[in-house]
Amino acid sequence: MLNVLNHGFRKEGVSNVVSLIMIAGIIISLLGMVFATYLPAWGKDIEVQTLNGMMDSFMDMKTGIDTLAVGSDPGSSYTTKFTLGSEGGPIFGFGRMSGSIELDDERGLVSVQDQFGTTYSQGRGALIYRSNTINVEDQFITLEAGAIIREQSQKAILKGSPNIVLRTDQDTGDLTLYMMAITIEGNDQSFSGTGSYLARTTLLSSQPSEYELDALTVISIEITTGYQSLWTDLFTEMAQENSLVDGVDYSISNGTDANGNPSVTLTLNTLDVIDIRTSIYKLEID
Repeated sequence: MLNVLNHGFRKEGVSNVVSLIMIAGIIISLLGMVFATYLPAWGKDIEVQTLNGMMDSFMDMKTGIDTLAVGSDPGSSYTTKFTLGSEGGPIFGFGRMSGSIELDDERGLVSVQDQFGTTYSQGRGALIYRSNTINVEDQFITLEAGAIIREQSQKAILKGSPNIVLRTDQDTGDLTLYMMAITIEGNDQSFSGTGSYLARTTLLSSQPSEYELDALTVISIEITTGYQSLWTDLFTEMAQENSLVDGVDYSISNGTDANGNPSVTLTLNTLDVIDIRTSIYKLEID
């Protein structure tokens, strides 16, 4: 009788062990699925939201810069919040990412000159964001010469148009360059991490000018940039929209500026009027 009972206990014990092993296997499989599928997807979503938020901040800053130039007095300011990264979700910090933002007041150089060396306006300064992500491709967002450019997977896309417009008067046929040359000063500030920072942009001066050109004046717009192909396409589109003929009315060249940095130059042979606003800002990030 005791042997029968002992045998029953052994069978029941084995069954319990097998059940526990099966349950453990199911739990491990579920955890594997969570770690392999759901958490990376969750982390990717957090990173995408953070990068989209950064793009919104750049667009907001550009709006503030444009508004200050045309509708505010010197000393007026506009504040933009930049969140560089994310601490991630509550489970193992999935989606944690960092980033850096830098003001380089020697990048984004813009110069408008004629063939005799007369300078009509200049601008400089670029704000650059670099992400450090895990689940999506890293992004670079740059504000230069009034344009917002996003680079991902070595492909640059224009997200915010520069304040450079060519327009042909339908009545007179005059070709006018409308432009706002922006200088952003700030002593090369740089921040990195996951936190949020406030960027205060203060208008120091804004001066509109208009020049009527004679038929022999040739105007060149040179922009120092790491995105030569993008600016070349942008200038080409501007010229074609005004039915300008390449090699006759205009030309576009890629080269280097006086400091050896890559640049793009749009040369206009038939420009009649320059309507330009030169604005200088001070940027403080804290």
